[in-house]
Amino acid sequence: MRLALQWKILAGYLVVAGVALGVGGWLALDALEAKDVEQVRSGLAAEARLAAELFAAPLARLVPDVQEIDTLANRLGEAINARVTVMTADGRVLGDSYESGEALRRMDNHLTRPEVHDALATGLGVSVRLSDTVGIRMLNLAVPVRAHDPSHVVGLVRLSLPLTEIEARHRALRNSLAAAFGVAFFLALALSYLAARSVTRPLAEMVSAAERMARGQFHPRIRAHSDDEMTDLARVLNVMAASIEETIDSLIEDRAKMAATLTAMQEGVMVLAADGAIRLVNAAMEKMIGRKEGDIVGRTHLEAIRQARLNDFITEALARGGSSETEVALGTRPARIFQVRASALTPGTEHSVGLVLVFHDITELRHLEQVRKDFVANVSHELRTPLTAIKGYVEALRDDPKIDSPQRQRFLETIETHTDRLNLIITDLLLLSKIESGQIPLKQEPVDLAALLDRTLGLLNRQVASKQHQILLSIPAGLPPLMGDEERIAQVFSNLLDNAIKYTPDQGTITITAGEDGGMIRVSVEDTGIGIPPKDLPRIFERFYRVDKARSRELGGTGLGLAIVKHVVEAHGGTVSVESSGKGSRFTVRLPAASN
Repeated sequence: MRLALQWKILAGYLVVAGVALGVGGWLALDALEAKDVEQVRSGLAAEARLAAELFAAPLARLVPDVQEIDTLANRLGEAINARVTVMTADGRVLGDSYESGEALRRMDNHLTRPEVHDALATGLGVSVRLSDTVGIRMLNLAVPVRAHDPSHVVGLVRLSLPLTEIEARHRALRNSLAAAFGVAFFLALALSYLAARSVTRPLAEMVSAAERMARGQFHPRIRAHSDDEMTDLARVLNVMAASIEETIDSLIEDRAKMAATLTAMQEGVMVLAADGAIRLVNAAMEKMIGRKEGDIVGRTHLEAIRQARLNDFITEALARGGSSETEVALGTRPARIFQVRASALTPGTEHSVGLVLVFHDITELRHLEQVRKDFVANVSHELRTPLTAIKGYVEALRDDPKIDSPQRQRFLETIETHTDRLNLIITDLLLLSKIESGQIPLKQEPVDLAALLDRTLGLLNRQVASKQHQILLSIPAGLPPLMGDEERIAQVFSNLLDNAIKYTPDQGTITITAGEDGGMIRVSVEDTGIGIPPKDLPRIFERFYRVDKARSRELGGTGLGLAIVKHVVEAHGGTVSVESSGKGSRFTVRLPAASN
């Protein structure tokens, strides 16, 4: 406290001295500058009055001679080393020692100048301002010019003198004063600091050491400068610093290891006390439950987690101890599935002091398992149906060699149809596999969307005509071409239009619209068909997924068309989405536009 008080007093004296010197110096300089300006103004006023008498006769003429007045102004300006401006009583400039000829004629009317206005009102006008003509600060002084009648003003004379010399002199004085003041101030500061340091150095080192220890810095140790009580205090502080440093280093190392481990883990970790209060959660756990650490630490698991099954599991694990695991679903829209492992904290005793819970997100794993199961079931069914039919007709031909030729031909045609279906399924599966693995290189070339859609509709014309569909095509003029593989993009729209035709009743409408959307081309295929239930929309692009399996197989197709659409579009860097409100569907494809 003694040290702080000493510096406060020292600083106070320095501030007072500095402010007094500075303010006094600046006030003196300002007064000197004002006095210099006043002296210049007095001299300029006398010269202005003499100039007014000189210009009284030329200005009193009925038509003043501008050339004569301007020449006289130039001569007078050179004689008194000032700018001379002569004007009529209404402010029109007739002569100026700085301007002549065309420049003189273009000069503004000076009636609004403050010195001119004051001269007409009081007989003397003075102003200091930046000159619009020469761009420097000038002292302007104007007086009225009277002829024979003292009450009649025939014009005005204004003398202007640059203040650059005065300003430069005072600027030099200010700089000198500032330099002298700075040297004096820093000299006083240095001498005061040396005196204070010699008295308070030991105490200052102890205060500094204590502050370092508070920040976790324990080096360097305090040095003893004498053999007294201060030395004993320094020795005690050094011993305490060594002990605290050892303890903190151990704690920091353990905490760093734990923090690094928890941060790097993708699994969520929650540590509970024996009473169920939450003591620690990592970042992954915060994300899983959608709450920050500060919102849940200190609360019980019953308050922080709104999931009855998980809370029952935690309560049982706390009571039983040991290790256990379960699966729970957390969150909504959609729920995430977690595998939860619980391990009791047992610090060498038979009583648990808490619980560690590890949450492993297995949502994608369960989803992939379900997709795999569905795929195996679907592909097995898709392959079994034509194989069963082929086998039946082959057995019929083998068991009854006397089948007449028309029936035999019909059987063979049916076998061929189912064989073609098997071949189409296998071809589409291989195509999907190649697209996913990047084995099919995609060309990158401009594709005319309107021409591509015309060709695609031409190939589907027979199907459209048979169902009497109305096709509405809206492609704006000037739409940029697509950038991609024309053959694959044609396959995308062929599959989308084929589906729209199949699932739209007779005399329905299929609308195709396109537009530009932020560097992408957006193409929508909308039908008035049977629509897609909301629960099926998230899975509509999966392999072999069918909304109405019986109706879909009746209409033909492999069940892989929309999966191919999705993978081809994404391989081009685009997106595909579907909307359906229960009646009709709209598929929207966004593909990159070709740059100009």
